[in-house]
Amino acid sequence: MALAAAHDVLASPRAAQDVGLVVCAWVLDTDTDWKLAPRLARKAGARRAVAIGVRQLSNGGAMGVQIAAAQMMAEASLRAALVLTGDALGPDAPGRWAEGEGAFMGDAATALLLSRTRGRLAVRSIASSGHCEHEADFPTANPLLGPPPSASAAPAKSGSGSFLLRRCVRDAVQGALADAGLDTDDARLRIVMLPRLAPWLLDVLTTGLLPEALKAEQLRLTARTGHLFAGDMTANLDHLLHEDALEAGQYALLVSVGSGFTATCLVVQAVSPLTDADLHQKGVATS
Repeated sequence: MALAAAHDVLASPRAAQDVGLVVCAWVLDTDTDWKLAPRLARKAGARRAVAIGVRQLSNGGAMGVQIAAAQMMAEASLRAALVLTGDALGPDAPGRWAEGEGAFMGDAATALLLSRTRGRLAVRSIASSGHCEHEADFPTANPLLGPPPSASAAPAKSGSGSFLLRRCVRDAVQGALADAGLDTDDARLRIVMLPRLAPWLLDVLTTGLLPEALKAEQLRLTARTGHLFAGDMTANLDHLLHEDALEAGQYALLVSVGSGFTATCLVVQAVSPLTDADLHQKGVATS
């Protein structure tokens, strides 16, 4: 699936050759994941790219975007970077239905192409915040690969863990808006897109933390797909592009979170009307 998504955004062999960095994020483990990033880069046609893997659970795709954007700012010769996510539990995995973990899980892959050429959306800022002390409270074994937790073992809807993750979200939102030069009441802030998690968890993580102007513009797409492992943010970018949700000059704030804890917020701006040519240069795909 990740390879199919990559082919969707790399419209030509030349586009693949321009990719100098491939960042691949995933959550689940398989016997061949030790070389997943270079394998996907090779099969996508980015054979000269530096390929790296990111393991940051549900926030992996968002962190991949931040790594790629930072590298492009630091390395002037880097023309394009490809960010991939992909996970599949399969039809019989009991962990798929563990809503207590945050949401039902949806098998999916996403691909995001960052380039220096003009596209439909421009990255204006991206910021992250982490609090790793709560990692010790999580089980050693991946809970998605075992039986669903009992009701008594499901994560609490409040407490120190929720407080720490709320602090991550708050700091990432404030950092991203400040770096983009936006105030919380800026009228150009039209949409906030939240991760594809259970409604109760989104309420716990974001109530009172988002700019007032955005509260009526929140987009929650969990019901359409479930939680897409590391791919929520990149899938949400795909939605912005396919729905042509922003007019030129308007901004969107995308929020991502991951257990452990980490939160990443991305600010993008629509910079030109969507055209047929943009459909081949849009830079995001899902599978």
